[in-house]
Amino acid sequence: MHRRRIFRLRLALSILSGVMLGAAFPPSTLGVLACFGLVPLLIVLADIESTGQALRYTYLAILVFHVITLNWTGDYLQMKDPYMMIAGAVTMTVHPFFYFIPIGLYLYVRNRLGPRAALLALPFLWVGYEYSHTLSEWSFPWLTLGYTQTYDLARIQIAEYAGVFGLSFWILILNVLAFLIYSAGARGKMFDAPVQRLLLVFLVVFLAPLVYGIVVLANAKVDGDHPAMDKGTVSVGIVQPNLDPWERWSTQGRSIIEKCWTLTGKLRAGSIRPQIVLWPETVVPYFILLPSNKGLLNEMKERAKADSVAVLFGLPQMVVYPDSASTPKTARTDPMTGQHYDIFNAAAFIQPAVDSVPWYGKMKLVPIAERVPYADLFSALDFLRWGVGIGGWQIGPGHVVFEDKTTGARFSTAICYESVYPDFVAESVLRGAEFLTIITVDSWWDHMSGAYQHERFAVFRAVENRRWVARCALGGISCYIDPYGRYYEATGLMTQAALSMTIGRSAALSFYTRNGDIGGIICLWMAGGFVVSAAGRAFYIRTRKQQWRES
Repeated sequence: MHRRRIFRLRLALSILSGVMLGAAFPPSTLGVLACFGLVPLLIVLADIESTGQALRYTYLAILVFHVITLNWTGDYLQMKDPYMMIAGAVTMTVHPFFYFIPIGLYLYVRNRLGPRAALLALPFLWVGYEYSHTLSEWSFPWLTLGYTQTYDLARIQIAEYAGVFGLSFWILILNVLAFLIYSAGARGKMFDAPVQRLLLVFLVVFLAPLVYGIVVLANAKVDGDHPAMDKGTVSVGIVQPNLDPWERWSTQGRSIIEKCWTLTGKLRAGSIRPQIVLWPETVVPYFILLPSNKGLLNEMKERAKADSVAVLFGLPQMVVYPDSASTPKTARTDPMTGQHYDIFNAAAFIQPAVDSVPWYGKMKLVPIAERVPYADLFSALDFLRWGVGIGGWQIGPGHVVFEDKTTGARFSTAICYESVYPDFVAESVLRGAEFLTIITVDSWWDHMSGAYQHERFAVFRAVENRRWVARCALGGISCYIDPYGRYYEATGLMTQAALSMTIGRSAALSFYTRNGDIGGIICLWMAGGFVVSAAGRAFYIRTRKQQWRES
């Protein structure tokens, strides 16, 4: 009976941990729960010696976390695509195994260096894992714990220095401190001097970012003399046509383009006439930059010239390879002509009276949904390619900073999922982007939480780089975000809208922009140091035992 009671308690605590972590993510505004969300799991793990048993409870906690946070990945409200439903289920049930890395290493360090060393290592292990999860084609940094604080505008101002991983580190420290305080209380030592000092440290750590952020926001300006606008301003329009993302690839493409031009025309008649207009991701369903579509491209150019506006729009882009030597293994082959080619999820920029049309190919692709990871090495897995018009993209050739010849404004665009990669976006700012744009779809999942999460993550890109962000979504949420994370003109989901706003341009570089995810790198190295120390300790003990037996 006693063992059953312990089992039930551990089960409840593991589920509670997952619920707290999941409920801390957008669209919930209860981000503070993340600061304590790991405590129930740490309580469970504290008196379990078996690594296998500990990882089973860990899996349960992280599974609940994933089901709450990522239930939108399967589109179970609309259920329009079996592939997406299966992929969503796989994501929610398989991805939790990745968390065996930080928790497994925590257990490894604890078993060899002791509980205190393990708790000291935990923030480095967890954040090191989060950072490493941005580095490969299997990367999926969506669940970075720092994103839970996106509604806490004051506290996230430290992202200018520490980035989103700095907020994750802060959250982990609070969890460790809270667990130590709980443990002392459970032993009846809550009023002992060491515990009182722990409480004071917890309070200081909890309040320090808030105090800093309040000071920063109190002095925040958006007028012309502020560093966030040291290069002047530019008027940016946003077109949100609210098309059905599922039917978009089968709809007459010219009608889609005409709808976007109509909404662009409405902006020209408004109080703020835009100089640059954003259209959403892959809104033009043609390979418009191919010679065979030159007539349609010329029509687009003439329209831009007539409306005196530059337009950044999403499209598929095809590159045909002239010979086998330049053809990647993952390239497609035309069965009729035998030509090898690749397609990119791209953005192109047309300008009045400018003949060239620069384009950018998306570089961070959603695993499986947009590209089979490492498809060039494992081409046999290419059968997993999704067939809804967005599967099997090739990785883009490199960063592109667009320049508007009329205003001189320089900007970059992140296409959908790319905006979740902090260092990746910062690289565009280092290359000269004076403001940031994001073009996306985000209406695949109706009103489920995915669109709200993606929209809120953009706040960090604005604060980290102290740049204005203009976000254009096919069916919402579109908005403008200033360099302090404040929102303007945010639209609703599944609505048609046309926005225009004058935003700032800046050449100033924040500490984070200049140094990138140096905090994540440090955490990775520190995590490695703890693991090596634990392994060294184990080796030393094993060697001494062997010597003792031999003597």
